[in-house]
Amino acid sequence: MMQRLLLLLILTPIFADAQNKSTLPANLTLRQALDIALTNSTALREAKANLEQTSGQYEQARSALLPQLFIAARQAYLTENLEGIGIFLPGFPRLLGPFGSMDARVVFSQDVLNIANIRSWKSFNARRDSSRLLVDNTREVVTLNVVGAYLQALQAKTYRDTLTDQTRLANELYQITADRMRQGVSSELDANRAKQQVNSLEQQRLEAEQGYVTSKLNLANFLQANITDNFDVTDTAAYGSGETIDRDATIQAAFATRPDYRAAQATVRAAELQVKSAEAARLPTLRVTAGDGQSGSTPAHNVNTYDVRGFLTVPIFTGGRIKGEIHEAEGLLHDATAALEKNRAQIETDVLTAISGVEWAIKQLQTSTENVGLSRQEVDLSRVRFVQGVADNTEIVNAQDRLSRADDARIRAQYTLGLARANLARAIGGAERAYRK
Repeated sequence: MMQRLLLLLILTPIFADAQNKSTLPANLTLRQALDIALTNSTALREAKANLEQTSGQYEQARSALLPQLFIAARQAYLTENLEGIGIFLPGFPRLLGPFGSMDARVVFSQDVLNIANIRSWKSFNARRDSSRLLVDNTREVVTLNVVGAYLQALQAKTYRDTLTDQTRLANELYQITADRMRQGVSSELDANRAKQQVNSLEQQRLEAEQGYVTSKLNLANFLQANITDNFDVTDTAAYGSGETIDRDATIQAAFATRPDYRAAQATVRAAELQVKSAEAARLPTLRVTAGDGQSGSTPAHNVNTYDVRGFLTVPIFTGGRIKGEIHEAEGLLHDATAALEKNRAQIETDVLTAISGVEWAIKQLQTSTENVGLSRQEVDLSRVRFVQGVADNTEIVNAQDRLSRADDARIRAQYTLGLARANLARAIGGAERAYRK
């Protein structure tokens, strides 16, 4: 009984987690896939957690600039040695008390002038902006990965459907060959050759079917949904659309919109402000405090008292602390600047590579599509020649092989073009806008 109870306690969280996972619809569109991924993504949750941390740091830095108000109260019973505080009165006892002492008051404090804290607050504000932009960048990365996984599933489905059509065509040709063999017009060799073609294509179709199942399982796993292949991908919008591309304008657009580049810029601003904050630690600070409350021996025996104080602090010698803080901040600034330059070069590379990939893939798709049309025409012409008895079915089988290769090339080109367009959208920082419509 105890073992069953322990097993139930162990399995309950597992079942609960499985129930909380998203269930994929029968026909999964790209928009639905993106919605699910952006809801479930652990990478996005980590980016948001980092944003919460930097937001907390920003709020702490801001609080140092705002008024502080609190209540302080004490009640004590004590004795006091007068000689211990420098008072010696001949003929009077040295020990005073016991006596009561109480104090309760509202205390207000405010930094009137603290340049270092002001610049530190601005630095943390820039860090928060950087973290917010990194959340947007994570959304872009998740979008690109989802589009890539969705395209793989579409490619696998297209392979399966194409091979299904090719298998049906090969089976029709085999039936024609078998009928002609029974009529004594074609040889048994022709029928054997046609049947081999049917079996070969059927084997490829089964492999393609399994490939489609695998790609759907991988997509479901990436979406962090319930792992199943009981759905279809049908949204051809994942392939994107063709547009004329201006290289220089696209690069400038990427610098203006790509969130990881803007986050790197915000990090540089934060580092610059932190250097200024460290340098401002050498400047005087002015602080005002005020308190008002009751003071006496007990809560029942007291009078109202108040105090107002101003504190001017001028650093003279800090043992090298401020200098060390400046050097540390400058090191962080140099690191942030180098990261920004590296990010800028990477963006230029990403954009130019993506543009080149799109242009190349468009040409490949055009050529392969034309070749598919020619191959289908060859199959039809070979079929007519075979039925008319002008040639044996060797021409048809060879034509089918060429059609199969042409279809494969077209499917690969279509997938390559879709992926290149997705990479271009990511390169300019507009993947989510482009695909989550």
